[in-house]
Amino acid sequence: MDDEDDQRRRPMQEYVRLYNAGYPLHEIQRYFREQRRLQQHPMTSSSLHSQHQPSFEQYRDEGDEKRWFDSPTLSDGDWTSAEEDEHIDKETGFSTMSANAYYRNSSLTQRPLVNYIRNDWQTDPRYGQRHSPPPDGDEYGPPDCIQIMSAKKLRRVVGLLLLSLVLSCIAWAWWLGPKLSEHLMLKGSLDTRIQAGKGWFGVNMRPKFADMVQLETLDASLVPTGERGSKRLIVVGDVHGCKDELSDLLSKLSFHPSTDHLILAGDLVSKGPSSSAVVSLALSLNASCVRGNHEDRVLLAHRDLNSRSLKPVRSSIPDLKSKHYTPNPSQPSDADNNAFPHGDATDRALAASLSPAEIAYLAACPVILRVGPIPSMGDVSVVHAGLVPGVALERQDPSAVMSMRSIDLGTHVPSRDANEGVPWTKLWNKYQGMLPKRQRSTVLYGHDSKRGLVLDRWSKGLDTGCVKGGRLSALVLGEGGWRGGVGTRVVSVKCRDYRPRELGVLGQS
Repeated sequence: MDDEDDQRRRPMQEYVRLYNAGYPLHEIQRYFREQRRLQQHPMTSSSLHSQHQPSFEQYRDEGDEKRWFDSPTLSDGDWTSAEEDEHIDKETGFSTMSANAYYRNSSLTQRPLVNYIRNDWQTDPRYGQRHSPPPDGDEYGPPDCIQIMSAKKLRRVVGLLLLSLVLSCIAWAWWLGPKLSEHLMLKGSLDTRIQAGKGWFGVNMRPKFADMVQLETLDASLVPTGERGSKRLIVVGDVHGCKDELSDLLSKLSFHPSTDHLILAGDLVSKGPSSSAVVSLALSLNASCVRGNHEDRVLLAHRDLNSRSLKPVRSSIPDLKSKHYTPNPSQPSDADNNAFPHGDATDRALAASLSPAEIAYLAACPVILRVGPIPSMGDVSVVHAGLVPGVALERQDPSAVMSMRSIDLGTHVPSRDANEGVPWTKLWNKYQGMLPKRQRSTVLYGHDSKRGLVLDRWSKGLDTGCVKGGRLSALVLGEGGWRGGVGTRVVSVKCRDYRPRELGVLGQS
């Protein structure tokens, strides 16, 4: 029985040996067919084949491969491929359908598949020595460090990781780090005062001024609602007497008093050539306004001019309408400066040039103009310089509202110096983000031409330095809102530079 089992197992082992040696499968199959034919038809075979049954290698080495693989005795017309496969399976006891399974489970087949490729990849020097087995004979030893580092994919991955690391460091140093530090400082400043119950600057006491309007509310019919037919609200930054530029801006906006309402965010006058004309235009358009630091100085100078028993001689006041007049604050007028504690000669001259109606218009401008609720913006207010977060509008310090640029994080005291503390808008926007959505508010302001146009989430800065040759900007509310909101856009025009020049420069021009 053992001999019979061994004889029956031998063709199957031979089949696997040839398959494992890398010979083509169709040649192996034809070899077994030839063996069967030699057994059944010995007289039809060649003399070489009829004498004995040579091995597969002898067929390849001793005779022409084409002679026996393509001999007439192997004509495909005698046997169908299905019959041949069935006979090979019967003769060898090895099913061609289970060849792969037997190959995987055989201990004779533990070789890399690449070794079965019949080309010159193992011997051609173009492919390098990296395919040669190690000296110790371990063909499957792990690659060394040089082989690993020389891999192109690894070099690309390492390069990308290094580039990502460098970009992350740059982003952290120039953007993420400062933003995170600022966020922690602002949040800590607000949390500390809220949790400790220390209150805010301005909530305990506020100076009272009888000659100014602290707060005024805009007529509700002028507030845009996002509905079709509602008026546009146009808020313009610091004009500073640039009447021509204001007219150009309104023309560019196709402004009409019946469909639009104009709000001037302070500093209508001073520095520019046509302060009186700007106030007259605002009066004719029935525009709203807020008091800026320059209006406040001019109004104080006007009050002093009209409250002294001995008024300065009219000839000592420069004529602002004269084409030869050039404002120069460094050269005071002939009037005694001690008699005019508020404002310099330019403010006094400007105050004297305004008509009583224009003075009354500036005096009626409130420090804070409450516009009211606008969709997606919360409760909107217009001021000239800024607001202290956490303080009610009625309790805001008017002097700070007209002149502030920064705020101290420890005390929340505002300052007109931009280098003291942080910009007040940063603390304002952080505070609004901490409030419930229904309590948030947006402030529109001017005054800070150095920062220019700044459109934050809850604050909009509109002073773009028109009198210095910059632009005159307006924020338009009420155009094409999204999902029932009120649309906003910024429109601006170029301005001339009205700053006084040195005589030498003027002489060269």
